Amino acid sequence: MCEEDQRTISHIEEFGCSVVNVKRTSYGLGWAYTVGVFDTCGRPEIITVGLLPETAHFALNDAAKLLRAGVDLTEGRHRNLIGQVDCEFRPVDPKWVKHLMGWALWYYDGDDFPVIQAVYPDLQNRFPEDEGFDKSFEQPLMQPDGAMTRAENDFWASADPKSSLFNWKFTDSPHSEAFLSEKVDKGTEPITFVSHDAGDGAWQFLGDSMFEGRGVVVCLHHPIDRDPTLTELADLPVGWYAERDAVGEPWIRKKHPTDETSD
Repeated sequence: MCEEDQRTISHIEEFGCSVVNVKRTSYGLGWAYTVGVFDTCGRPEIITVGLLPETAHFALNDAAKLLRAGVDLTEGRHRNLIGQVDCEFRPVDPKWVKHLMGWALWYYDGDDFPVIQAVYPDLQNRFPEDEGFDKSFEQPLMQPDGAMTRAENDFWASADPKSSLFNWKFTDSPHSEAFLSEKVDKGTEPITFVSHDAGDGAWQFLGDSMFEGRGVVVCLHHPIDRDPTLTELADLPVGWYAERDAVGEPWIRKKHPTDETSD
């Protein structure tokens, strides 16, 4: 075993569990989870998303102590785990366990263990589904049969190395508007022309037929997910465009002519 594996087992033997903190990516939230609770006392492992590592570590350790003392965390709300607000513990869909809890999967040699999510409110003790909830405390809700809203989809993608959100390079938000030609949108033409327009800073992704057909508006990350080579243009300045002969060929960057140049 590597040093980290040995440390995990040592913590479980000494404290009854180990806490794994996963740093946030360039776009996505970080998360933390326990390993060993189910093994040592038969209670669910715990995961939480978006808290500072120190806060998550404290909350998960104290929650694990309550579980070992026989408290059913899924009943009611619990205070003094995350600041001066309540906390709820909700069951987690196995698909999230497989996606996020790699160290626990290693420890248990599979995903046959229960997990609950520590869900926290905003500073006014309003939970995500409550009216007036402060969106700056938004977190993905990973319950079975839960809706996959933008929060869940973004977090899932940010934890997927195959997604552009895992290591987002652009300064613009991945949900900025981008304009595709109809053929690029349908996948019948590869992207050979990219423009970062002057003025509004909009992005255009076109093929050899350029503006033929109707335009399609999508989120910026959609064409990047389909063609990761577009990440090479993350630093394309506003007012510039880039062309290439085919996918895999080098980009040739040029500045859009100004009105004075055109005259």
